[in-house]
Amino acid sequence: MFYFLSKILFALVAPISLIIILFLLFTFTKIKSYFWWAFGLLVFFTNPWIAQSVMGLYEVEPIALNKKNQYDAIIIPSGFVSNFNVDGQLRVVFTDGNDRMLQSIDLFKRGISEKIIYTGGADTIFGSYKPEAELVKIFMIKCGIPDSAIMIETNSINTYQNAAYTAKMLEKKDPNFKNKKYLLVTSGFHMRRALACFEKQGFNVEGYTTDIRSIRSKENVLNTLLPTYSGLQLWTYLIKEWIGLLVYEMKGYI
Repeated sequence: MFYFLSKILFALVAPISLIIILFLLFTFTKIKSYFWWAFGLLVFFTNPWIAQSVMGLYEVEPIALNKKNQYDAIIIPSGFVSNFNVDGQLRVVFTDGNDRMLQSIDLFKRGISEKIIYTGGADTIFGSYKPEAELVKIFMIKCGIPDSAIMIETNSINTYQNAAYTAKMLEKKDPNFKNKKYLLVTSGFHMRRALACFEKQGFNVEGYTTDIRSIRSKENVLNTLLPTYSGLQLWTYLIKEWIGLLVYEMKGYI
């Protein structure tokens, strides 16, 4: 139930939802203030400079690592993989959050860790999809990561479960897992909530920020003034994370 409620809450307060609701209210009531509120929010949320500035304040800054930095395992939370069939052939689909997977492959090949843990099931309400972890494992093996180096957890559907289910899985294999050192690899805007969840489960974990959103566009006059969809998208990520932090604190997940 909590999973469905969180999805519904975010859908109602997402920037595009608020704008559409206000425009609809204006259409049916003819009250001009609804129109101007909708127009004002549209201008604000699509401004790339404002969106990137706020995102930059919230994202966890990236760090540099080399072979001197050693970890018992790299942990990758889910959230960027789906799949569908084309004439009976399985096709894996990666969204723009896949930087966390690619950076983890790079970290492994640079010798930062000899183990990768991917945690994630099928995060969907409708349809039948394979667990993300299974799909990512297949892809990483194709990229040259040995099967023996990859551990997967296939039941979690949110960040809290990523941490809780991974802890349960590791506890069965190694009761001493909390005394080991882990590197959590995820998007900059997601890192605060992810770190808090894994620390709550007793992990000795550090963050390795990927998928930086605040530096993607060059700071010039056009990018500052012209409205873009990317600005709206950045605000969507931020608001989702803020809601996630609030709800997780209320639930005691962090």
